[in-house]
Amino acid sequence: MKNNGKNLCRSFWVCLLLVVFIATLSSADAKVKTIASPEDIETIRFLGANNVPVKVLVAYAPEQGNENFVVSLINIVANMQEKGWVPKDCFFKVHVIPTASAKSSDFAGIRKKVSAELLKKYVEFSSTDVSNDMWMQDWGEVGVVKLKSEKKPQLVVFDSNRGRGNTYLTNELANFWNCYVLTNPSTARSGGDYGGNIEVTPDNVLLIGDTSTPQLREYLEKHGYAGRMAVLETSWLHVGHVDEYISVCPNAKAARGYTLIKSNPRLALRLIKDASLEELNAIPHSDYRDVSIKIKNYLQEAEAIRAKHKLSGGRNAGVPEEHKFSQAVLEYLDRSAGDDGMPLVNRSSGVDLASGHSVDKAEIEEFIKLNLTLANVIDSNVKKACAKISEVRKETGKAHSVLSFPAMYRKMRSDKHIAYFPGSVNQLILNNQLIVPDPQVESMRRNIARSASMIGLKANFIDSIPYHNLQGQLHCGTNVFRHPNKYFVKPR
Repeated sequence: MKNNGKNLCRSFWVCLLLVVFIATLSSADAKVKTIASPEDIETIRFLGANNVPVKVLVAYAPEQGNENFVVSLINIVANMQEKGWVPKDCFFKVHVIPTASAKSSDFAGIRKKVSAELLKKYVEFSSTDVSNDMWMQDWGEVGVVKLKSEKKPQLVVFDSNRGRGNTYLTNELANFWNCYVLTNPSTARSGGDYGGNIEVTPDNVLLIGDTSTPQLREYLEKHGYAGRMAVLETSWLHVGHVDEYISVCPNAKAARGYTLIKSNPRLALRLIKDASLEELNAIPHSDYRDVSIKIKNYLQEAEAIRAKHKLSGGRNAGVPEEHKFSQAVLEYLDRSAGDDGMPLVNRSSGVDLASGHSVDKAEIEEFIKLNLTLANVIDSNVKKACAKISEVRKETGKAHSVLSFPAMYRKMRSDKHIAYFPGSVNQLILNNQLIVPDPQVESMRRNIARSASMIGLKANFIDSIPYHNLQGQLHCGTNVFRHPNKYFVKPR
């Protein structure tokens, strides 16, 4: 009896200690590591798409119309793993962070539309919640930090210092992941400092937009990115993030182990030109359907004029002045898939095609001019990124792996621009699986799927219209916690 009493007493204290330990872990910042001093920081390295995913973060905000999107994301992630497209040692889950109202319903909408079996295997429902802010990419990035006081690099959440309703989220995530938090020193609350404007290659070259604050760039230069930073033009964009026209994905076939994917308006125009009217009439979105058909009609008319003058023995010499631009567009689009060559047009003001009014021929011409101009802007910035990569790696004359996805842009106010169709480059990259915003045009979907498959990637399309309508895209609405030392394709 005495021994039993001792055992019961011992069990009581063990249980008590266990309760205290669990209570400690559940406190808001119990696991958040604290950096003793800014002088302790040696280097920061952000994680990129070649690092294998561990958690895919998405906000669940049914009041903003994203319930079907979240359900589709869960189903796509489940499907790619159920079918064996993801290596077993690279298993990952979707971490769903609800708004307060969605949390109070216990995720009822998701539970109704996704089977309990799939939810158990592939979904985590977060214990925290967010404001009505769906933009999971905006709070910052995940990386590793090398501290003087630590032998090995440690996980870190980089807080963009965005403010708004989710200021506590970075600490919550650091608590979940048992890591440090570093905060952007700029207090400007600049959209240019958000995570979508901070992208990195596997060989740790930073691609950052010029809309970022000087304070942020100086901070990153001081902590590891001096001489490793390509500052790209993003001031022409309404949101102003590099992920609106460039992304980095693993590619085992590429010499460096990765490929840059860029937006290509010229390719989008060529695909619309070559699409059948039957296909364009099948576009579900009325504005996209109307504009696509009018672009095709404009270019068909140009082809008819060119054919007429070829029959008469001339080329463009006798083409009426009002048709000179359309003929130049045809010649430009008929070139090989390469993007070299002199710009066809200078920067154009363009037109805003989001007003819902009937679009006339002159507006279509301006829209085409705008997109050819922006194609030149994108190409020059991709070349700038490639040049910086070559400089960092001390390479000369070595070709870069660059892939084009079709995309088009429209003018917003103050000479800023935003994706017209959902921006396919603004995607979620999970190993060799791409989750791509559906551009709504079948020929564009086919082109993206075919181009991705050529480098061993699979494109999974998702309807991202709820984000697109709010001036964002899929990458903007998600974030990924990646393994710091495990790569799907190792940097070379």
